[in-house]
Amino acid sequence: MGDIRVKDKYTVKEGLLYTKESEWVLQEGDIWIYGLSNYASVELGELAYVELPAVGDTFGNEDSMGIVEALKAVVDFYSPFDCEVVEVNSDLEDDASPITEDCYGEGWILKLKATGPIDHLFNIEDYVKLIEKKIEEGSH
Repeated sequence: MGDIRVKDKYTVKEGLLYTKESEWVLQEGDIWIYGLSNYASVELGELAYVELPAVGDTFGNEDSMGIVEALKAVVDFYSPFDCEVVEVNSDLEDDASPITEDCYGEGWILKLKATGPIDHLFNIEDYVKLIEKKIEEGSH
């Protein structure tokens, strides 16, 4: 299928799973790489700051794990599932711009170990439908 463009503005990357809050995860062995989707980063705009959790912190599904401060807003980012933080992208503490400029690459935020189910996450097709619905409702 490949990556999907939505409204010629947002890119949804194939091979990832997504949350309803527009975060993405990619499984590599028993570790999950986590970041904000292109939809979330475009809507936030230029980022000024990111507050990251510590390695070893544990979170329940949909718990706030940290904060992203943009020129437009300050928002929490949420746990995609019950998890433990095993690595943080500490480069983002000095420069949060990779989250916007390369959200699916250098802009990854955390590496997580899942400690609970993941079956509530969206595949690419369902996540595209979610974005289209948010755009249609004007909640983007």
